[in-house]
Amino acid sequence: MRRMMIILVLILCFIPFSLALSEEARIEGEISAVGKYIGVDAAGGGEAKFTEYKDLKEHGGLYGRARFIYDTDKYFLNFKASDIAYDTQRYKLEGGAWGKFKYDLFYQEIPHNLTFDARTPFVGAGGSILSGTANTNVASWDTFDYSVERRQYGGGVKLNLMKPFFFDASYQREEREGIKPTGAANTSPGGMAIELPEPVDYLTNNLKLEAGYAKNPLFLSLMYFYSDFNNSNNNINLSGIVTDPAFDAPRLFSLPPDNTYNKGAFKGGIKLPFNSKCSTNLGFAKGESDTSLLPNFDGKVETRNYDFVLTSTPVHFLDAKVFYKYYKRENKSERGLQATVDGEDIITLNFLDYNTKNYGGEIGFRLPVRFYLNGGYQYVKTEREFIKTARALQEPDPDDRDELLAAVLPHNRDNTYFAELKWSGLDFMDFRVGYEKLDREAKEQTPEASVQSNKMYAYASQDRNTFKAAIDIFPLENLSFGFEYRHRRSDYDDTVFGLKKDKRDEFGSNVAYTLGKVAKVYGNIDFGLIKFQPDLVRTDDPDDFPWEAKQKDRTFAYGIGTEIYAIPKKLTFVFQHDYLKSNGNIDFTIDPGLLVAGNGLGGANQDTVDIMRSEDYTLYSFKIKAIYNFTKSLAASIGYAYERFNYSDAQLNRYTLTPGFVPSLDPEQTNRAFLTGAYKDQSYKANVLFGGLTYKF
Repeated sequence: MRRMMIILVLILCFIPFSLALSEEARIEGEISAVGKYIGVDAAGGGEAKFTEYKDLKEHGGLYGRARFIYDTDKYFLNFKASDIAYDTQRYKLEGGAWGKFKYDLFYQEIPHNLTFDARTPFVGAGGSILSGTANTNVASWDTFDYSVERRQYGGGVKLNLMKPFFFDASYQREEREGIKPTGAANTSPGGMAIELPEPVDYLTNNLKLEAGYAKNPLFLSLMYFYSDFNNSNNNINLSGIVTDPAFDAPRLFSLPPDNTYNKGAFKGGIKLPFNSKCSTNLGFAKGESDTSLLPNFDGKVETRNYDFVLTSTPVHFLDAKVFYKYYKRENKSERGLQATVDGEDIITLNFLDYNTKNYGGEIGFRLPVRFYLNGGYQYVKTEREFIKTARALQEPDPDDRDELLAAVLPHNRDNTYFAELKWSGLDFMDFRVGYEKLDREAKEQTPEASVQSNKMYAYASQDRNTFKAAIDIFPLENLSFGFEYRHRRSDYDDTVFGLKKDKRDEFGSNVAYTLGKVAKVYGNIDFGLIKFQPDLVRTDDPDDFPWEAKQKDRTFAYGIGTEIYAIPKKLTFVFQHDYLKSNGNIDFTIDPGLLVAGNGLGGANQDTVDIMRSEDYTLYSFKIKAIYNFTKSLAASIGYAYERFNYSDAQLNRYTLTPGFVPSLDPEQTNRAFLTGAYKDQSYKANVLFGGLTYKF
C-alpha cells in the first residue's frame, strides 16, 4: 500500500505542473463507480478458478475507475486508474510536450489465484523451512492458499529535444509474493512423491537505456538492459518426511537462484534506392547466478546474436525480403565441479550449448484482378552440445559412467516452404488461402552417438504440413460474415518414445448485423479437433512391453450477443451468452504381458485401461445489462451475470490427499504420496449482481 501511495503522490505532483503549461486546452475525463454483489458456490479450488486473475471480494464491493485527458497544441497529459484499492488496481500517467519529451509513471497489481484452502502436513507453509511428519490424519494438517500477488511499478522518459538525436530511459520494479505448488521425490529415481508449498518472494529490477540517431535515410541506436533478480528463499529445507528413520534426514530442494542479466544491442537501418531498406540488430548478453545448494557453483550463460534484413519494392507489383539471423548460447558455468550432498558426490560435467543459423527469403506479386501471391523459403540449422549431469557413486563403474555421459542431443536442419494467395476482387469479399511445409532432419553429432542419442519428439525428424483458408464477406454495410479453417499434421520419425503423430483441425466463424439504429446482433462459432499419438517402450528393446496411446481433444464453442437500442441514445439493453466445451480421451493399447496382478492390472483389459475423461470441461456464461443515459455526461447501468464451470479429469477426480498403496506390491510404502490439494475441485457456479454510475466531462 505504501508503494501505491508513493506512485499516486508522484502522479498528483505532475498533474498541476502539466496543467500550468498552457491556458487553452482540451480537458475531458470520466469517473465511474460500480457496486457488485458476488455469490460463489464452489470449493477452494473452484473459488480460486473463478477469481484466478481477479479480486472479487465475497459478497461484493465497490469498484472505481477514472480517466483524465488534458491536451493542447504543445502539451498533453493522460491519467487512468481502475479497481482502486483492490488487488487488481492499475494507475498510469503519461505526459509531455509534443515532439520534445514524454514521461510516464505506472503502478499495477496482478493476482494469480490457484487453489484456496490447500493443506499440508508440514508446519511453515510460505517459508523456506518445512518440518513435521507426513501423517495420514488430514484433519490435523495446516491450511493455506496457493496464490501469488504481483506488483509492478516504474516509469520512463523519452527525450527528443536535440533532434535527430534521441534518448530513452525506463525503470521497472516487480515484486511477487505468495505460494505455488511444487513436487519432490523422497528418493530418486522413484520413491515417495511429496507435494510442497513453494514460497514465492521474488524481487526484480529492470533498467533500460537507449540512445540514437533518427533522420532519413539513417537510423542508429545503442541499447543497454540490466536486470537483477533476487529470491529471498534459495531452497526449501524439509525434515521429518516420514516416520521411517531411513527417510528422516533433512533434505534441501533448490529454488530459483539470485541472478543478474546484462544485455547490450546495436540497431541500425538505412534506406536505399529502389524503395529498399537494410536493417541490422547486433546483441550480446550475459546472465550470472549462484545457489546456496552448491556453494562453490558460479553460473554463467553468454549469448550473442546478429541479424540482417533487406526489404525492397523495386516496382509497384513486387515485394521482396531476404534475411540472415545467427544466435549462439554458451553455458560457461563451473564445469567439473564437485560437491557432496547427502553423502554422495555430485559431478557437474557439462551443460547445454547451442547455436542457430537462420536464413531465407520471401517474395510477393500483385497480380491482375486484385490477386496477391507471396511465398518463401526458410532454413534453420540448430547445433546442440549437451552431456548429462551425473550423480556418481564414490567408485562408479567406468563403463556405466561412459554410457551415461554419452547421451547427446541431435542437430536439426529445418527446411520450411510457404505460400499464400489473397484475393479482394469484389468490394464485399476477401479470400485468402495458404500452405506451409516443414521438413526437419535430425542428425547425430557422431556415428557412435546414435544409440545413446536423445530421440524425444522435440528433437526428432519431423514432417509437418499446414493448410489454412479464410473468407470475409460483407454484402451490406451493416452485415458481415467471417469463416476460417486451419489444418495441421505432424509426423515424427525415429522417436524412441514420445509423440508419433500430431493432427489438428480448427474451424471458426463469426457474424455481425446492425439493424440500423434499433439493434446490433453478433455471434461466433469455433470447433477444434486435436489428435496425438504417443507411444513408449520400457527399455531400449522395442519388444519389451511396448504400449501406445491415441489421444483426442475436441473443443466446441459459440458466443451470441445483442445490443438493443430501446430508446436510441437513451436506453440500451445488452445480452451476451458464451459456451465452451472440451472433451478429451486417451485410448491405450498395451502389451498383454503388462495386464497382470504383479503390475496392479490384474483383470484389466484394453478397454478398462483407457482414460475416458482427460481435461473435460464446460464453461457456460451469460450476462444481461441495461444502460440509461440521463444526460450526455451522466449514465447509470444495472445488470446480472451468471457463470458455471464444470471440470472433470481422471487424474483429479476422487482426489485424495494421501493416495493409498498396495502392500503386496509396495511393502515399504515407497510409492505413497502426500498431496496438498493443488488444482483440486475446480468446478464452480457464480452469480454477480452489479450496478453503477458513470460521469463524463
